[in-house]
Amino acid sequence: MKTKRYFITITICVFTLLFAIDFVFASNIGREVYGVLTETYAGASIDNPSAGEDYVKMPGSGYNNSDRKEGTVSTSIGYKYWFGIMFNTPQDMSAYIGGRLYFSAKVPTTVNIDDTGNNIKLSDGVDRILYFNSENIKRIDDGPTTEVLGTKISNDNEWHTYYIELSSFTGLQLANITYLFIVGSPVNDNTILIDNVYWTKAPSQPRSFTVTVKNISNNQIREEDDITWSQSAFRQNWIVADQYIELDLDQESSNWYVRIYLDNDDAGRKGLWCRDGGVDRVLPMAWRISRDLLPDSSGETLQIKQDANYKLYDSGGKYTPDGAGKVWWYPWAYCHDITDPEMVLDNTIVWNLRGCHTFIYDNDKWEGFVAYERKPKIYFAADCSSALGGLIYRANVVTELVFE
Repeated sequence: MKTKRYFITITICVFTLLFAIDFVFASNIGREVYGVLTETYAGASIDNPSAGEDYVKMPGSGYNNSDRKEGTVSTSIGYKYWFGIMFNTPQDMSAYIGGRLYFSAKVPTTVNIDDTGNNIKLSDGVDRILYFNSENIKRIDDGPTTEVLGTKISNDNEWHTYYIELSSFTGLQLANITYLFIVGSPVNDNTILIDNVYWTKAPSQPRSFTVTVKNISNNQIREEDDITWSQSAFRQNWIVADQYIELDLDQESSNWYVRIYLDNDDAGRKGLWCRDGGVDRVLPMAWRISRDLLPDSSGETLQIKQDANYKLYDSGGKYTPDGAGKVWWYPWAYCHDITDPEMVLDNTIVWNLRGCHTFIYDNDKWEGFVAYERKPKIYFAADCSSALGGLIYRANVVTELVFE
C-alpha cells in the first residue's frame, strides 16, 4: 500500500480572509491524466459549450445507468454502428507524445472479435484504426496498470480495462486531434458498454495528487494552509468553516481511494480540541463532499441540523426531513480520530472510482463526477455551541490518497 498525506491545521479565528478575484475556467489539456469519458478524472466537458476548448460532443451515444466500470453511468453502442467523442474544434494534444489511451469495455460473446468492423479509432481529420483483435490493445487487471494480462478485446461479457500506446495509431498527428475516441462496430441487437476513457502522458511522467484550500466566499486559493471559522461561529450549532478543500487527482490506477480522518493523538478528540485546565474540550466536527461548489442551483446548501438520532442533514436544501415519508439524506459524516476503534474505513472514504461518498440513512451513496472540473470539494463543519472564549481549538486533518 502506498499513501500520500496532506495535513491541514484547523483553527477557530476571529477574522475571515477575503480576496476579490474572479473565478475563471481554464483548459484541462496538458494534465498528466486527461479525462475523456470518465466521472473521475478532470478533462473534457461533455456537451458543455461554456467550457471553452475542452467542450466535446458525443454523437451516436446512449447512457447506461445500471452497469458501469466507474462513476454512475457508462455509455453503450448497439443501436448505432459507432460511438465517438470529438472536440468542438481540433485541439493540440502534443503534450501526450509517448502517452496512452485507456478505456474499459464490456463486450458480449456474440460480438466477433475478428470482424474488421469492430475497431478503435482516433482521428486528426483522418481515422487512425486499430481492430479489436490487434495485439496493440493491451488488457490489464485491477492492479498496476503496467501489468498486461493479454492482448485484444475480450468478448466474455465482463468488464475489462485496456490501454493502447498512442504511437500505435500510425500517422496520428497529435497537434490536430478531432476525435479523442471512437468505437466502431457492426453490432445491431448486441450492446457494447464503454466507460472510463482517458488519455495519459508517457508512463515515465510523474503523477500528482493535489490538495488545495480555497475560500468559500470566492473560491480562491487561501495562501495559509489552514481552515478557519470566523467569530460568528462562536456558540453556534453546526457551522460550516470559511474554507473547503479541493482534491485533484492524476493517478491512473484502478485500485485507489481518498480518505480523510483526524490525527489528534486521542480517540476522544473527534473534532476541534484544546487543553483547558488539564481537561480536553472538544467541538465535534463533520465533513461532506460534493462534486460541485455549494450552495448550488439544485437546492443543496451548507446549512446543517442534527436530528433526534444525531444524524446531520442539509437543513437548507431539498433534502430537509419533512416527516412525510420522503428519503432523508445525510450528506454529513462525523470526523473520527485515527486512534478511534469505532472508526470504520468506509466512513472515512470521500472519493474513489464510484464517485463522491455520501449517506442515505445508514447506507452508502456514491455520486459520479459530472461537473466541469471534476475536482471534488470537501467541506467541514463544527458544533461550536460549547466553545469558550479565549481558547484556540485545533485539529489535524489528514487527507490521504491510498493505492496499491
